[in-house]
Amino acid sequence: MRCDDGLERSGILSEKVRLAKEVYLLRFEVEGFMSSIMPGQFFMIGPCRWKRDPLLLRPFAVADKKGYTLEFLVKVAGFGTNDIVRCEIGSPFRLRGPLGRGVFKPLGKSVALVAGGIGVAPLVFARKYYPEVVSKFVLGVPNGDWADVASWVKSECPEVVIACDDGTIGERGTAADVLLNGKWPIEEVWACGPVAMFKAIYAGLNGRVRILGSFESRMGCGIGGCHSCSIPTKNGMTEVCSRGPVLDVAEVCLDELI
Repeated sequence: MRCDDGLERSGILSEKVRLAKEVYLLRFEVEGFMSSIMPGQFFMIGPCRWKRDPLLLRPFAVADKKGYTLEFLVKVAGFGTNDIVRCEIGSPFRLRGPLGRGVFKPLGKSVALVAGGIGVAPLVFARKYYPEVVSKFVLGVPNGDWADVASWVKSECPEVVIACDDGTIGERGTAADVLLNGKWPIEEVWACGPVAMFKAIYAGLNGRVRILGSFESRMGCGIGGCHSCSIPTKNGMTEVCSRGPVLDVAEVCLDELI
């Protein structure tokens, strides 16, 4: 499958903010026209000096778009992401996108957002894109080391409630705990985070509402050509990059995900 030239663009790393030990907020000034970007879409990103495998571009959900500036949250998970966050300001990058046909779109007038860790990135963008429908926003973090991440999210979305596994910041418990124990009506949920969080929310709501989840998977191309990001659904294997990354959680075989 060929990548359309309209998806390939150049950019410059314009700002880098360390929010936690291995979490960074990166901003890029991007060249060329960008069509409307929907919440949940992502870009494949890498420094221009990456020329060939195994240095494939890495996928990151859009956290915000302001004119020709794109924002992403990056958590160091291996050689590639470590190399990205070590780049100096002014470094040239390749950006392929926006990618993904599965996006966040509301059916009703009240949506609860639930994020785990850096899964908050596309939900911050969703909150800004659909401010009139978001009724609750919960971010789950493991411990107090994520305090600056939580502060950044609060600066962008002041109503966010922080759930913390060890209780050092915000409310003690997981994001799913805080959502399900709340005293507010839940009509629809948009989530991004670990599979365990999806399972807890799905079980807790017992199929009463639609749950849209932004799924992560190891990607090679980001455009449906390599099939490396396929995950099991009730309708067979589905490519996260082209059919997702946002999918109806009820259609995904969560127990088969690693």
